[in-house]
Amino acid sequence: MAVDGNALENVLNILLQATFGIEAGQPLPPARFSLLLKPGEDTARAMDEIARSFEGKFAVTVEQPLRDDEPEMLVLTLAGRSFYDSPHLCFEAVYRLIDAFGLSNAEPEILTGIFVEPDLGGPQRLEELAVATAGGCWAPPEPRVEADKQWALTAMRVKQAWGLSPPDRAQGAGIVIAQPDTGLTEHAELQGIRLRDPIDLIQGDSDPEDPLTAWFGNNGHGTATASVVFSKAPGDVLGSAPKAVLMPIRAIRSVVRTSQLSVAEAINYAVDNGAHVITMSLGGVPSFFLRAAVRRAVRKNIIVMAASGNCVREVVYPARYDDCMAVAGTNIDDQPWRGSCRGASVAISAPAENVYRARAERVDEEARFSTGQGQGTSFAAALAAGVAACWLAHHGRDGLVAKADARGEKLQQSFTRLVAATARRVPGWNSGEFGAGIMDAASLLGADFDLVPEGPQPELAVVAQGADSVRSLAEGAAGGLPVEEIDWDIYGPEIALNIYTNAMAGGGLRNGDRGVLETIAGARPEPLSASLLARLKSRPGLKAAL
Repeated sequence: MAVDGNALENVLNILLQATFGIEAGQPLPPARFSLLLKPGEDTARAMDEIARSFEGKFAVTVEQPLRDDEPEMLVLTLAGRSFYDSPHLCFEAVYRLIDAFGLSNAEPEILTGIFVEPDLGGPQRLEELAVATAGGCWAPPEPRVEADKQWALTAMRVKQAWGLSPPDRAQGAGIVIAQPDTGLTEHAELQGIRLRDPIDLIQGDSDPEDPLTAWFGNNGHGTATASVVFSKAPGDVLGSAPKAVLMPIRAIRSVVRTSQLSVAEAINYAVDNGAHVITMSLGGVPSFFLRAAVRRAVRKNIIVMAASGNCVREVVYPARYDDCMAVAGTNIDDQPWRGSCRGASVAISAPAENVYRARAERVDEEARFSTGQGQGTSFAAALAAGVAACWLAHHGRDGLVAKADARGEKLQQSFTRLVAATARRVPGWNSGEFGAGIMDAASLLGADFDLVPEGPQPELAVVAQGADSVRSLAEGAAGGLPVEEIDWDIYGPEIALNIYTNAMAGGGLRNGDRGVLETIAGARPEPLSASLLARLKSRPGLKAAL
């Protein structure tokens, strides 16, 4: 690896601006970068060169997280340094890292705040948000839900699906569902569920307890999403796969401040520890490290799905990737949830508005537990993951993998095809925005494996590069007009973050309210890095989109 000395000096200078020093004991994550070497690069030598380049300037570690599957990917950590909340400086740092070390790509681990999902709390808080965002994201409490707390299972015909399976294979029995989230609490609705290989990637131990101390966002989010999959009778909440096994992975402190690198690490942990389904009720910007993790899971016949996103209209990542099943949201009337992200990336929809769930919060230093109505595509993705577990348990996962292989498919492709073919379609359904229809568990379990949907086949490119997804996002922000080409793999994360945050702050948001969203997630238009601004001078169409 040849190191460019001038470019390296620029890297060191920008890192001083983009990071600040932290002392031991501070609850701040270290500044980290994902690095992608050029093909054929000597990995060991490159790691040594990068580490030595920072000697005397920053204390760094360079690690190779996936030696067998993705040996060219590295993680660079600046010990004792953390990022300022200035993404444009972080992106400028990675562009200079690319130049200094001749990398194929690099990306910063920034905590993005584009997955808008506040702790809606009780009925009063929900009513406040619905009034404040009239016609926008959040719906008011639904009285009918209090009389039918299991309406979401009814909408997906989950109980009928359970009746199709023998008792030892019903309700997702034995299927391992990995859930990267904020961790778990001792909520009564989670008592008696089966756990496997729990981990806290933040603290580095095997206890995924959610401390409920996030100072922004949705405390107890992991408890809420787990409850709609795993909770058992006779509580207020009944999950879609109560006999499945939960692999809880505490990977984020708050769902509205998500790290793509941490989520990728959670996916890789799930793959390495025998998960059968991975569900992600979270979202952020594109990331080659995240995409590689999703692609690796799909290659190993794991079903991977994610929430389409909330309140920014355009589907977020990883759901936006073709490899991942994007799940949008509906309400008790089988209509799209007003806050659901939508578009061609969506494969299927599931209940998201006023779904009954467990709730955990901390009040006056005391953990408090309750149940009630929640909203967000987080619940749609989790419910759909439970249906995936029911399908795997009903037919036997090994047999399904063999059948998929005989068709030249991965299990993810087979599942996506069958979900589309068996979806429940209601009059006036917009399949271009909300996928094939509402997930129908009973039809899915009863379907012949070779069934194909009518019309166009659902897209799932297991080995696609994913750059087109950022281009389409930019074209959408430009009002559907084509935009000039740029290196989407390198500049895509910054471009996507700018588009999403502009939408959240009001610069193009079509289904939300600026003031409320800023209160919820601190959304504001982000400045662009100097490197991207320089390239936009010759790209007026793309510049207008940003």
